[in-house]
Amino acid sequence: MGATMTEAFEKAVSEASGLAHEHPYFCALIAVGILAILMPWVLEALGFAELGPVEGTFAAWWQSTYRGYVTKESLFSFF
Repeated sequence: MGATMTEAFEKAVSEASGLAHEHPYFCALIAVGILAILMPWVLEALGFAELGPVEGTFAAWWQSTYRGYVTKESLFSFF
């Protein structure tokens, strides 16, 4: 990176860090909002579809580790 770009990057990081320290709850709210927006795409990329796990994906592998027995309290029971 050039000197100007490095300086701009360092200033942006400093300002973002200052904002996070001054307003932690606001930053947490923004982070949760971003996660809520990205979650459908992440779940789809992992292989979770409307009708169940897609064959050959992480979701199918994860479900196969339970071998048909899913406890009521497990994380997988929510999907």
